[in-house]
Amino acid sequence: MYARLKSMNSNFKGEETFFREIGFLPLVIFMVSNFYEFAEELRTEAENTIKSELSRRSFLERAGFRIFMPLTVNIVTDQGAVSLTIFKDGTIQLRRDISSSPDNTMKANFETLIGLWHSRDRNQFVQAEREGRIKITSRSYRGQQAERKLRELLGY
Repeated sequence: MYARLKSMNSNFKGEETFFREIGFLPLVIFMVSNFYEFAEELRTEAENTIKSELSRRSFLERAGFRIFMPLTVNIVTDQGAVSLTIFKDGTIQLRRDISSSPDNTMKANFETLIGLWHSRDRNQFVQAEREGRIKITSRSYRGQQAERKLRELLGY
C-alpha cells in the first residue's frame, strides 16, 4: 500500500507521515511482524546511537560510561522475550532468552512497544505507562541510570 501510494503521488512525504496519517500501527506490525526482527532493529539503532554519543564525549565522560557497563536489559512482550547486554565499547549483544539478573526489565505488549518505537511520541508513552501497557523496572543503580535512556529511545 505504501509503495502504491508513493508511486501514484510524486509529492508523497514518506513513511513517517504516512504511518501517522493513516493509523500506522497495523502497517508497522505487518512490516515488522516478528518480535525478534523488531528486537534486532532496536539493538542496531541503540548500538549506533551509543557509539555515536561515545565518539563525541570526552575521555572522562567515556570512562564514566564504562563504569556502568556491562548493562543488561530484558524486554518481555506477549510475542517473545530478549535480553540486550550493552558492553563498555558500546556494542550490544542480543540474546533470545532473558537474563536472570537484568539491570532493567521492560514489559509491554508487542503492539504497544512497536507503536511507541515508531511514533516516539512522549504523550503516547506517558499514556501507555499510565494505563499499564508498558512498564520499565530498574533493579540496580546502573539500571536506574539507564532507565532514562530507555525512555528516550521510546519517545519519553
